[in-house]
Amino acid sequence: MDDEIFYEYKSSQYGDGVLLDEYRNEFSLVAAKRKDGKVYMEWVFPQKRDGSKEPIDKSLPWKIKLGPKAEAIKVLKFFIEQLEGGATPSGDTPDDSWGKDAPPDDLWGKDGPSDDDIPF
Repeated sequence: MDDEIFYEYKSSQYGDGVLLDEYRNEFSLVAAKRKDGKVYMEWVFPQKRDGSKEPIDKSLPWKIKLGPKAEAIKVLKFFIEQLEGGATPSGDTPDDSWGKDAPPDDLWGKDGPSDDDIPF
């Protein structure tokens, strides 16, 4: 993309935000920061896929792939609809107070989330 499309979180005091990135005609949302007027992507070392939980040797941008432009638009519209009160996947009525009253033990169990619970 010629122009960077960056959204800076108003609640962040460190310039945190999200960058809409295009690479090889595929769009992604990338964790990023703005510092001194320049936007920098956040980079991570993902785990190897062999189950060892060791990081790979190469860092990659911390991103969520959205697909080609037409699919990226559909994905983002889907999430906008969900946030605006459209049908939720479970069919329940959206509730903005989720988790506000529940203590952390009720959310993940007594010992918190396990590394084995990672969804990928």
